[in-house]
Amino acid sequence: MTSTEERYRKIFEHNNDAVMIVDIESEAFVDVNPAACELLGYSREELLSMHPEDIHPDDVERIREEFITQVHEEGTGFTDDLMCLSKSGETIPVEISGAALDPEEEGGKSTRMIAMLRDISQRVEHRRRLEKKIERLDRFASVVSHDLRNPLSIIKGHTELARETGELERLDAIDEAVDRMDGMLSKLLRLTREGNVIGDRTDVRIGTLSRQIWTDMDTGDATLGITSSRTVSADPERLRELFENLFDNALHHGGSPVTVRVGSIDTADEDGFFVEDTGEGIPIDSRETVFEWGQTTSAEGTGFGLTIVADIVAAHGWQIRVTESEEGGARFEITGM
Repeated sequence: MTSTEERYRKIFEHNNDAVMIVDIESEAFVDVNPAACELLGYSREELLSMHPEDIHPDDVERIREEFITQVHEEGTGFTDDLMCLSKSGETIPVEISGAALDPEEEGGKSTRMIAMLRDISQRVEHRRRLEKKIERLDRFASVVSHDLRNPLSIIKGHTELARETGELERLDAIDEAVDRMDGMLSKLLRLTREGNVIGDRTDVRIGTLSRQIWTDMDTGDATLGITSSRTVSADPERLRELFENLFDNALHHGGSPVTVRVGSIDTADEDGFFVEDTGEGIPIDSRETVFEWGQTTSAEGTGFGLTIVADIVAAHGWQIRVTESEEGGARFEITGM
């Protein structure tokens, strides 16, 4: 072995990346370095008896095509991402760089290819976390724009009444709405930074909370009925948003006048609460999509309300389903407590 060959052999053996020599015609592995064995979990003898299809079955056709066009025909190298299958069955994202080795005789065609595989698991995980963070920020922006509408409408309503009647006590309701908006924005900002959907939990009486929310909302001729005295462990502000959005859904889609009821679910199989109305209900074929972002049947709606509800429910570790009330209206059941 010449000094040059010995130098390249040391680079091959001690390279931190997996390096594999592949016979172009048979596509069999001719040689592999220790890093390749460590990455894939096979011994050198096992890998030399295998085929690239055993290592990356889902990507082998694409890699073969890239090699034929870029390496064998154009004489260049190529780089791509693919998924490798280890001996334990784990899928490992890698970056592959391939190039033809020099031909054995001058003027001849290359008979072997060198493939270098670099584990990019950390890069892929970082990209996934970044994408989730961007999605979470987009969603929180939608939550803020949606849920600020109710306190803003309270401020607007009381401001107009104060101007008409001169009743300064209306300013108290305006102050409360402003404080609530400030608290909501502060908390959502903190939650966005922390990557959580809910904050600290406390015991909340859903009957008391429901009455407070109903009083603050513009409910018109609608009525509220409460048959539950149960207490749940929840983030109070997020639970308030849940009820606000369910009430808002009933008021905007339930027709007029609508009755909204809040009650407990307490059976041998389930534990939770429900919010239902006497409106037109939700068609069976639409019940699977009502929680998707942007789904709305109202020209004035944003399509975020019920999605926000589903997110809050999921963040608490509960489950939600939509069904039908006795009068044919919409019934939302939150269980899993």
